[in-house]
Amino acid sequence: MRILNNIITAGLLCVSIFTYGQHNTMTTQTVKISGNCGMCKKTIEKAGNSADSKVDWNEDNQTANVSFDASKTSLDVVLKNIALAGYDNEKYLAPATTYAQLHGCCQYERTLSAPPANPENTPESKEESTGSSSVAKAGNFQVIYDQYFQLKDALVASDRKTVATGAAKLASLLTTLKSTDLTAAEQQAWKTQAIAITQYTKTLQEAENLAKQRVAFVSLSEEVYKLAKSSKPTLLVYQQKCPMFNDGKGATWLSLNKDIKNPYYGAQMLTCGSTIQTIQ
Repeated sequence: MRILNNIITAGLLCVSIFTYGQHNTMTTQTVKISGNCGMCKKTIEKAGNSADSKVDWNEDNQTANVSFDASKTSLDVVLKNIALAGYDNEKYLAPATTYAQLHGCCQYERTLSAPPANPENTPESKEESTGSSSVAKAGNFQVIYDQYFQLKDALVASDRKTVATGAAKLASLLTTLKSTDLTAAEQQAWKTQAIAITQYTKTLQEAENLAKQRVAFVSLSEEVYKLAKSSKPTLLVYQQKCPMFNDGKGATWLSLNKDIKNPYYGAQMLTCGSTIQTIQ
């Protein structure tokens, strides 16, 4: 009996030491996160909370206490997830289309601007020092990226009608781009990709079924990838690949989330695929 008690005591001691070690790695920082109401609070905290992080957002002063296990995650990861849920913060801004989909009472005044991670290495500073830049900011192309991700999500959900509607929106956005508003690098990128992106967008609208939409999305994804490589999106983007689509030849797509959600098979094989590249 004494031996059993000693074993139990030793086990509890190990658990206590392990728990203390876990708590000891937790870091808490206060950050600015925009929002309006209790519904915002629920969404912000759900987006930021995980096994390794906890977010407590205050509606009155528009700040949040973010606690995270620095050995497993980072403040950047937490704030990026919150931005992807539609909420601007001091490091990342929400995609325009995600913000637009928030409930009316949640559409806060967008007063924040996210600083670059390293101002000395931004494309603007390189352009000032060298007179040219091989990589442009997302700038005028961000609306294209945002709508592309909406199309991808609709294919994941196997929603043919929403795909067609989204493709029509993308086609409309393409007509609003003016070369005079683009940087030199953007103009070159758009000159190379414009015709193909417009063509595949039209195919997505006119496709008779989901299968044909998915085939067209393969080509659209390749063109948007080329655009993103020359004019990077404002948020981290993952290029992912399904090895089975297209008779085993494989097909790629772009995503804002590292978790695999396959647009080529939807629920049939939702997690089939892997991340092959990160665009940042």
